[in-house]
Amino acid sequence: VKIILHNRHIITKQTISTVEDMLPAGDFLRVHRSFIVNRKKIDSFNAHALFIGQHEVPVGPLYRLDVQRKLAHV
Repeated sequence: VKIILHNRHIITKQTISTVEDMLPAGDFLRVHRSFIVNRKKIDSFNAHALFIGQHEVPVGPLYRLDVQRKLAHV
């Protein structure tokens, strides 16, 4: 798993599911089998992607309804 922070990157041998379990659920959102994002960093979103600054993060089909439901209240 590659964790991208504002000023550095961290690489760990943990699975993404393990990392997800370690993060505060209210602050982070699983949006794809390969991506977890900090909810506070999301600038905008649509049904297929979210945008954090200049970066586009795909929203996986299995996560789409949950992401839309959780972000509709932001």
